[in-house]
Amino acid sequence: MALDHALAVCSQQSQGVLRLYSWKEATVSFGRNEPTKGLYDRANAEELGIEFVRRPTGGRAVLHQNEITYAVVLPVRALGGPKASYMAINRGLAEGLSAIGAVVAVTDDGEPLPPDSGACFGTPIRGEIVVGEKKLVGSAQLRVGDALLQHGSIIIDGDQSLIHKLTGQVGDLVPAATLHSVLGVVQHDQVTEAVIAGLKDVLGGHWHAGEYSLVEEEEAGRLEQERYRDCAWTWRR
Repeated sequence: MALDHALAVCSQQSQGVLRLYSWKEATVSFGRNEPTKGLYDRANAEELGIEFVRRPTGGRAVLHQNEITYAVVLPVRALGGPKASYMAINRGLAEGLSAIGAVVAVTDDGEPLPPDSGACFGTPIRGEIVVGEKKLVGSAQLRVGDALLQHGSIIIDGDQSLIHKLTGQVGDLVPAATLHSVLGVVQHDQVTEAVIAGLKDVLGGHWHAGEYSLVEEEEAGRLEQERYRDCAWTWRR
């Protein structure tokens, strides 16, 4: 989270960044304004080896486990503003996932939900990537000055219902779609390459592999210490 945020803070005019990564430990990330105080069984989560972090972006809880997280940073007006950027980025993701055989769609219905409306993957909203009626990719945005950060989770396999269990909720939870459920065995590298190709095609521009700058790494370190490793931030609501 700190590095995603730092890339937006340090973004340069007329340039964008795509970052793709996976998590070393199973982690639940909360949306920036999502209520959490008193809702999660933190002792049970610790026994299960589940960590927690709060994102800089909005949205609702996501379990990061067997998935790929993407982060795109762009000038806020590069694609016509936040809403247009959201749709364009998701079209690129959908194109890439379709290329490896996933029958996905970008949904055109479903209204935005409040932060206290349950796990992210429980209900798709307009512009999100679905398989049938199930969400496959969950995304959220943040504007940082003249930059826009959009990041999200592409589910490879696993079960998001653990979030439901950690909050002690009862009742049925619509399971998230997974690439494993629609494609069988799929490799992370295969998904990564497809996502890059799809985003290149839709977003255009000149692309090259790069390294994080010293300024970006220093800003990420500052944000990590001051915010993303701070329990007061994680459990602030």
